[in-house]
Amino acid sequence: MKTAFIFDVKHYAVHDGPGIRTTFFFQGCALRCLWCQNPESLLRNAHVVVDAEKCISCGACAAVCPAERPDGQRLKGNCLRCFSCAAACPTGALRLCGREVTVGDLLKTVRMEQPFYETSGGGITTSGGECLLQADFLEDFLRGCREIGVHTAVDTCGAVPFHAFERVLPYTDLFLYDLKLMDDALHRQCTGASNARILENLARLLDLGAHVRIRVPLIPGITDAPENIEAIGEWLLANGGSRQIDLLQYNSLAESKYEKPPFYVDEPPNSYPLPGLRPQSAEAIRALEQLLKRQGHAVRSLVWSVGS
Repeated sequence: MKTAFIFDVKHYAVHDGPGIRTTFFFQGCALRCLWCQNPESLLRNAHVVVDAEKCISCGACAAVCPAERPDGQRLKGNCLRCFSCAAACPTGALRLCGREVTVGDLLKTVRMEQPFYETSGGGITTSGGECLLQADFLEDFLRGCREIGVHTAVDTCGAVPFHAFERVLPYTDLFLYDLKLMDDALHRQCTGASNARILENLARLLDLGAHVRIRVPLIPGITDAPENIEAIGEWLLANGGSRQIDLLQYNSLAESKYEKPPFYVDEPPNSYPLPGLRPQSAEAIRALEQLLKRQGHAVRSLVWSVGS
């Protein structure tokens, strides 16, 4: 039986495709973006995350943890991945991130929420992390959704072998495709990988006639530079013509996810690489919208900060 690891399910999502949707967040990612909104997704398998503010020093975790030394410190090399510590924690200070699921598990959720899709023109979206890293599972899940008449969307960074797209293409109604930076050197610096495969995969998808909506995360001073937005628009015009583009306002809430201490004493401390960034103003986003509209693209902005 095929299984996959997911770390979250968002019910009644309205920004991940048309209508009311259920978004399934898969673990694992090929990129290491400095601004990653879901750092808990980077590891492929289940793991423990720490919320130090909830810890009451009760010792329940230490009593069951084989990785705990007599001095109270945990060593990653001693961990048996039993996750007994998270199960024993009474406050949620230790939380298991990620669970193994079957296609049947996810389809059960889909069937329960299908009435909402039908009344709103919605469906399901697979995201991450990078859901296409688990394309073998994803193919079967999307096929199952298609068989019961549910609209499907795949949210992807594009940094996977193209055969992953080929697996899911017959069962995908919409691709939400991230484009971050057109300058390859800057892309490598900010995401840890070249954009060559990402652009090549997108060009092939467009050539095949797939329904693709471009998404651009606006990172202050990095991806929201007008020259970068203009270059994205120009590349799209040269590779299939005008497109639907979503501009995603920067969301600073993810910064708090990096403040959690490492679970093991031999792990390096974690800190957000881009502290102090603030969401773009409504005026700044409108200027980027107009730039793309002048090129002929259809543009929509997703704004999270009410004050902008």
